[in-house]
Amino acid sequence: MIFLGKTSREARIKRFIRRHFGVRVHSLAPYEEALRHSSSVACQRNELPSNERLEFLGDAVLDMIVVDMLFRKFPSGDEGEMTRMKSRLVSRESLNLLGQEIGVEHLLDAQTGRGAVHASLRGNAMEALVGAVYLDKGFTKTQKGVLKLLKRFDLDQRIQARVDFKSKLHEWGQKRKRRVEFKVIREFKREGENRYQMQVKVGGKVMGTADGPSKKTAEQAAAREACRHIFGDE
Repeated sequence: MIFLGKTSREARIKRFIRRHFGVRVHSLAPYEEALRHSSSVACQRNELPSNERLEFLGDAVLDMIVVDMLFRKFPSGDEGEMTRMKSRLVSRESLNLLGQEIGVEHLLDAQTGRGAVHASLRGNAMEALVGAVYLDKGFTKTQKGVLKLLKRFDLDQRIQARVDFKSKLHEWGQKRKRRVEFKVIREFKREGENRYQMQVKVGGKVMGTADGPSKKTAEQAAAREACRHIFGDE
């Protein structure tokens, strides 16, 4: 659970929303609700609403944003493929990872005991925050903020990710007895966010270099580049 003074917490929430969704908070109440898990002591004692209703709303808003984006981005795309792409983008795993990347747990009002915040709490909070932005700023600004957020965290790679390129590369290297090595060659910031530039060598030769918001994402991107060199465009 977060132990912050009221003024300090309000300021942090406003900065967080401005930074990651690109909007200025008008009404703080929905954001506080979005960050309040049902395990919160304040929720239990004062009968304050948890973020479950906003999760429900945010899930629907997020689906609409992603469906609209895919419909426009892929004018010739068939329903089945676009459904699969949407599922990858708004999957629980993707939302959990996105919540981790932007550090939503640091503002989450939840009673987690001595353990770490469970990954699903981050994803739930992300959906609830989308619902909160929608209530506070309307659909158009929510849509713009969500798409910018997804783009910052490699939206195109998530859309196109059909293969675990890192595993594919390691399997290929093992069969041919070639060592596959990943190495962070640079850490930097882009628009205030940490980025990692990753290099992959196969048999001592550099085969791919790419960056991403996490080491895991950068590894996949570098491995994908290496796979293109080895197997051709895929």
